[in-house]
Amino acid sequence: MPVLLLVLAALFAVVAGANDGSAIVAAGLRAPGPRPITQIALLLAALLLGPTLLFGTRVASTLAERLVPFGGGQQGVVLVAIVVSVGVVFTLARAGLPTSLTLALMGAITGAGLGAGLPVQLAVLGEVALAGLLAPVLAGALGFALTRGGLRMVGGWQATRRARRLHLAAYCLQCLAYSANGGQKMLAVFAIAAGTAGSAGWRFVLAAAGLFGLGLVAGVRRAAANLSQGILAVHLRHALVAEICSSVVVAGGGLAGIPLTMSQAVSGGLIGAGASESPSRIRWATALRLAGAWLVTLPASIAAAALGGVLVRWAG
Repeated sequence: MPVLLLVLAALFAVVAGANDGSAIVAAGLRAPGPRPITQIALLLAALLLGPTLLFGTRVASTLAERLVPFGGGQQGVVLVAIVVSVGVVFTLARAGLPTSLTLALMGAITGAGLGAGLPVQLAVLGEVALAGLLAPVLAGALGFALTRGGLRMVGGWQATRRARRLHLAAYCLQCLAYSANGGQKMLAVFAIAAGTAGSAGWRFVLAAAGLFGLGLVAGVRRAAANLSQGILAVHLRHALVAEICSSVVVAGGGLAGIPLTMSQAVSGGLIGAGASESPSRIRWATALRLAGAWLVTLPASIAAAALGGVLVRWAG
């Protein structure tokens, strides 16, 4: 069982790269800036440096310990949590509803714990869920304000050299923010699978970054194609605003130990940036479909994992 759990943790990291990493890189590619290989290298470097040297592992601890205190002999429950989180994301993606792997993991951990009769900190879940609802709203408000005011300082809306430099700086900030928050879910899964919850050694960090990179490379073209059908026709100004706003919101959550989803914050920033120019620029049907997928993810993960947890308890 421990070997199987580690294999599933490795699969989870690959899925995170394909789901999260490819979306971050694809959004950056929509605007003039560094080459794709450079953007990938920057994101992987942030994943290595963030947990080990810069931010610590507060978010990983929340997922691995605070929601459900997994102890010894809970391998079956851990198995359910990992399988359900990946399964929900895959199922919704197949239905054309890309969603948050972070939300799916939180729901799966909670549901598996409830079904197995483990102590679940529902207050922590409520705190995280509320923060998840507020994150895109806050990013949208910041995006609206920044587009209206701050970006005039870069010399208008043209793709100037100064704006491109800001784009590179904002992308680096976004990579660091992801490493401080959503990127740590991989460390949490590895730690739980290995039975060392709360400890994210350098081996886990290195393995997670490498596997994440594999998934990223495999999924970035698909993500770039999907982005053209996203909530907004993205130009340099929109990418810059979304990167800045999502970084601020997600990094803040990471420092507080609250798991947040980068894709939600980016979407909020893009909506704010586009709406500040004209609400008609936003593809509202797409935005509502994304919001619906996010709202479904948490309860669906909880329900499916709770059923799995009950089966594990009965089988034990």
